[in-house]
Amino acid sequence: MVADNRTILLARPAIALKLRSLTIAMLIASVVLGNIGCNRALYRKKADREAYQLIDEKVCHSGEDPGHALRIEIDSQSRMFDPFDPDRPPMPKDDPKSNTYMNCVDGKRGYPLWHANGDTNTAENPDWWRFLPLDERGVLVLDSDTAFQLARLNSPGYQQELETLYLSALDVSSERFRFDTQFFGGLQSFYTADGPLRSGSGGESSSNLAVGPYSVGQRPWSMQRSFTTGADLVVGMANSIVWEFSGPDTQSASTILDFTLVQPLLRNAGRDRIMERLTLSERRLLANVRAFERYRRSFYLSITTGRSVDAGPSRSGGVFGVGLEGFSGLGGGFAGLGGGGNLGIGGGGGVAQAGGFLGLLQDQLQIQNQEENVARLRENLLLLNDTLVEMLTTIPTDQEAIPRQRLQVAQAQQALLSAQSQLVNQQAAFNASVDSFLGDLGLPPYLCVEIRDPVLNQFQLISPDLKDRRNQVSDIRTVVGNINTRLLETGREAINPATNLPELKITWTPQVAQLLEDLNGQLVPLVELQKTFIETDLPGLKRDIEALAEAVPDRQRSSSQLLNIYQTEKDQICTLLPLTMVDKALFDPTDFNRIGQGLIDDYTKLEKRMTAYAIEIEAIDQGLQELLQSRASQTAAQADADGSLSQQIRDKGILAAQDLIAAIAEDVLVMQLIQARARIESVSLPEVDISAPQALEIARQQRRDWANARASLVDSWRLIEFNADNLESSLDITFSGDLQNTDSNPFKLRSDAGRLRAGLQWDAPLTRLQERNTYRQSLIEYQQARRNYYQYEDGVWQLLRGQIRQLRANQVNFELQRSAVRMAAEQISLNEDLRLLREARGLSSGPTAARDIIFALSDLLNAQNGFLNIWVNYEVVRRNLDLDMGTMELTPDGYWIDPGVIRANTVGGSAAIAGDTQGMIIEASDIILP
Repeated sequence: MVADNRTILLARPAIALKLRSLTIAMLIASVVLGNIGCNRALYRKKADREAYQLIDEKVCHSGEDPGHALRIEIDSQSRMFDPFDPDRPPMPKDDPKSNTYMNCVDGKRGYPLWHANGDTNTAENPDWWRFLPLDERGVLVLDSDTAFQLARLNSPGYQQELETLYLSALDVSSERFRFDTQFFGGLQSFYTADGPLRSGSGGESSSNLAVGPYSVGQRPWSMQRSFTTGADLVVGMANSIVWEFSGPDTQSASTILDFTLVQPLLRNAGRDRIMERLTLSERRLLANVRAFERYRRSFYLSITTGRSVDAGPSRSGGVFGVGLEGFSGLGGGFAGLGGGGNLGIGGGGGVAQAGGFLGLLQDQLQIQNQEENVARLRENLLLLNDTLVEMLTTIPTDQEAIPRQRLQVAQAQQALLSAQSQLVNQQAAFNASVDSFLGDLGLPPYLCVEIRDPVLNQFQLISPDLKDRRNQVSDIRTVVGNINTRLLETGREAINPATNLPELKITWTPQVAQLLEDLNGQLVPLVELQKTFIETDLPGLKRDIEALAEAVPDRQRSSSQLLNIYQTEKDQICTLLPLTMVDKALFDPTDFNRIGQGLIDDYTKLEKRMTAYAIEIEAIDQGLQELLQSRASQTAAQADADGSLSQQIRDKGILAAQDLIAAIAEDVLVMQLIQARARIESVSLPEVDISAPQALEIARQQRRDWANARASLVDSWRLIEFNADNLESSLDITFSGDLQNTDSNPFKLRSDAGRLRAGLQWDAPLTRLQERNTYRQSLIEYQQARRNYYQYEDGVWQLLRGQIRQLRANQVNFELQRSAVRMAAEQISLNEDLRLLREARGLSSGPTAARDIIFALSDLLNAQNGFLNIWVNYEVVRRNLDLDMGTMELTPDGYWIDPGVIRANTVGGSAAIAGDTQGMIIEASDIILP
């Protein structure tokens, strides 16, 4: 009920003076209120306070740990941080062509104040570089924790999920506001001048100023409130006062204070319908808090293991809507609320290669294994070259020996080139993965990054120190080989009169003397190496053997667990993983002591040989010194005359140096193999001993997305009642009234000038076709939701069964691959033993020696990578299992708390676990009949 404006006509000067004072006051009030309304920061801060209060409330209701506050403010160290005024950000750099349309469009001048807030040429925080943890080289060294910390700080995806949660809290505030008392009020002022010929002017000019209330509500000044019963109450006031400056000396005023209350009784009545949007938004915010907590956990796994992140918060409101925009009482109005999230089916098992940071470490260690393979192939090539050099000094009678040896050298060279090519490709792929990983962290790909973390150090079967030692021996061996080759190049082939066989004749020259001095000079680094072996490497090797003894209890526990599973399930038909074709001896822990004793025996023999090398080095040095001193006083002709020079150079120089370095290289290989065997026997898998039914019962009670799935099913069920309301008749009770003034005084309201009105409005349900269709759709959608829910449960079943099956397969394959590494190492030892036996018998290398070594090294590389991959995959699945059972816990900073041993009685809090449950158990008391 809106009253017509009335007019008060005043022509007296005193009234005009009062008018000017009132007008000035009204203008001042309008300016003040207008400035309050335009204070952007005030509104932003109020929205933040209300949204954070709602989020904290739901965090408390969901039972989450309140140790971390869910806030959208960005840290000043982040690349995403905006250092400018959030309410008046400067204009970013624009495209020059597009910018012309901001200044002039279709010949019309544009808005002139686009640059009032300033300009900026960057979209990222200009100071974020200063906070990167770069080392003194300017390199970003990443371990698992640092990578996750940088992801939390810079990931746009993580920030967007937080902001979605924040916006869903704003949706709740919008729905709560619908049931708050809402006030509307403002002022309006009009000056009107009429000409003398205007109709009703009486032939005279007139002018007046009208002042009155105004608002965008249902009344000029009003208070409105909606109730949860469906009732709507509006209380308002309409008022107008007019001062006449010229014309008739008349005055008038009009004021009406009125109210209207409408209470539906059938259609649009009842809390089941009226409160549905508020109820849904509150439940959605609670679901979003749970969804974000699951997202936080999957985000950690995404960065560390490469798992796809689970579905985060979602909202139903929007920028251009209020509350649940587009809400129609159908499933679509809920913005597709599900609750299943990303089940990750298949992500927990299958591929051996991990992603994320752990995948980079895995790639890095595989590259190191390939580098070790290249180094061993290079050693094999040097060994074959040494044999070829020895053949050239003696010129064997077997005419095929030297060509056959050259063929083996060519085969070894080909294998080395192929391995180096694979290494280059692996390094290129690794660097590309690092660039992609930096993108996941929210960092640019041009950063110089070094991946370093000790988590996979146990799979460095050979320490970097021993690799360096092997490389040092190889470098000395290469130099000595070059010296020996140059010595041989100074000789010529001649017939030995005693044997009538060809031999290499070396004559004494200054060049030969210099080469022998160079050869003797290579004994100095050998002396230093021998000391390092005794003082550093052998004690380290002893510690590795001692560590094996400490690992025996874990190995025995793992073997006993696998043996128990094998014996329990061997005769069962339906098992997660049949083990009938696996040798039972694989699970026998009785060999541990024998393996350890064997390593101790090998170590004792190695220690004796390493100690004896000092004597051998001294003997070679003495022989070379005697050779140089004895020949220094003779002429070249005298040296050639006695015929012993070639033999002495061969015995005291070429062969003595080659044999010594070859023996040292062999023992370095023995040292590496002992260390690799000790370390590979020491590695064990973290214990996971839980059945699929136990895991399901834990997940049923602990998973946040499962709670959301149950809530989503109930949301679909509630829609049946919501839409059934629209099928009813409309029956409303209305009650209204008002008060008016009785004379020119606008504030003199009298009850005898008022009105009360009560009524009943009824509309028969004659046209309900759309409502009928909507109701029928809600029934179908509920049945679909029921099917989706039990399919969701099936999906969790499938996921957990797959993960536990993969864990069990990894436990078995881990032992198989351990044996494969052991056998590959033994192949290398056997090949070396065969070579030594042939040399002791004066025979050349066997016709397949080169290929045997190449195949053995290839087998060792594949076994090492397989051993590593199984452990990594096991760890990835174990972490995923912790998340997918809903038991994964984080620190307030978002870091994973490793649960250690995973058993039914160590996870899930006080949850009751039905160990033999094969499906969901429904008790009779759980079903409530009407």
